[in-house]
Amino acid sequence: MFKASAGQVDLSPPVGGWMTGFAARVFPTAGIHDPIMARAMLLDDGRAKLAIVVCDIIGLTPAAVADIRHRIARKSVIPSTNVLISCTHTHSGPASMPFRGVMGHVDAAWLAEAQRKIVELVVALPGALAPAQFAVASASVSEIGYNRQDHSRPVDETLTTLTVEDSDGVPIATLVNYGTHPVVLGPDNLLFSADYPGEVARALEQQRGGLGLFLQGTCGDVDPVVYRDRGWGTGTFDDTRAMGQCLAAAAVAALREAPRTDEITLNVTSKLLEIPLDQPLAPEALAALIAGFEAERQQAVAVSNVMQEQVALAMLEWAHELEGALAGGTLQRTLPSELFVAAINGVRIIGLPFETYTDIGLAVKCGLQPLRVLFAGYANGLYGYCPTAWAKDQGGYGPDSSCRWFPRLLTAVGYGADDLIAQESINLAK
Repeated sequence: MFKASAGQVDLSPPVGGWMTGFAARVFPTAGIHDPIMARAMLLDDGRAKLAIVVCDIIGLTPAAVADIRHRIARKSVIPSTNVLISCTHTHSGPASMPFRGVMGHVDAAWLAEAQRKIVELVVALPGALAPAQFAVASASVSEIGYNRQDHSRPVDETLTTLTVEDSDGVPIATLVNYGTHPVVLGPDNLLFSADYPGEVARALEQQRGGLGLFLQGTCGDVDPVVYRDRGWGTGTFDDTRAMGQCLAAAAVAALREAPRTDEITLNVTSKLLEIPLDQPLAPEALAALIAGFEAERQQAVAVSNVMQEQVALAMLEWAHELEGALAGGTLQRTLPSELFVAAINGVRIIGLPFETYTDIGLAVKCGLQPLRVLFAGYANGLYGYCPTAWAKDQGGYGPDSSCRWFPRLLTAVGYGADDLIAQESINLAK
């Protein structure tokens, strides 16, 4: 018999702590606009269990996720391999992993307590399991995001939603999968917020009942259209609310006519991929970069530009760490990364610990037709951006320099990663 349960817990940190996501934000928080939550649902077909956890934070290190999954397995009947922990990637949430520079001011006590709460949330779900039915649907939703890497390139406008309901049709949980960077609220915002994904979850709860969850998709190269139309960092809480209401309404409408079934088969698997990384800079080029960063730091100090000084210091930290790794022969050439796949009848949920570019997810969806695919980024950890080959050719922040902010990346994810991920995802999902 198919059963399901769901629950949530408030992870909101103390006011006065630091947010993460913008190097331009150099002040701590002034308040909480809306709560930072962890939401979870558990599916059980009588043979296998699948736990899906979504946290309103920018990301977690793979090591932190591994510890959370291990603790869940130790305290419950859910295998660690059957737990998907994803983050919505809000840039108005607390620092939850050690980015370089001002984005990495992690409150260790808060993070430890948040991880404990996530464990206890999931551990309680088996005891709340109840007979359930399942439905899945899709809808096309436009004018939410645009391709920030190349405006001429497409974004994935397919919203996929799944729901579990009790035997009377009352929703237990509804999950929405869509891909757009949660950066509507720019660096000037000093209020903790889940950005538009939190609004999606709350709107689902208001419109359908039960628990709402937002599973972030392939948004590595997708920003909200408010940036395109009004400029970077111009979004407001009205914008997050409008986006959330729009996506939730599309999900609710799509689910109305979707067939329900209590005949469910679950399967979960994973594979460790060796993701290629770029070759490092030549020593002379790296030395020139270091000299440039030091000059920028001195100039920023001279004009009392705190933000530019902090950026220069972070870049110097990265450059010297790379210099040390080269000298010590410890530089990674590949990045071992978990590819997670769950099957729910004809649905596949694919999770990867990257800010994955749109075309990778589209290639996977195309290769798995007619199966329905939910592609989750920021899943079971976060290493950094995973761009496409065409984006690597163009260069810029996502394909090249973004790695300088991430704790495990000294060189960027390289050519071939996009094809490797797409093909391995298709193979494993089949």
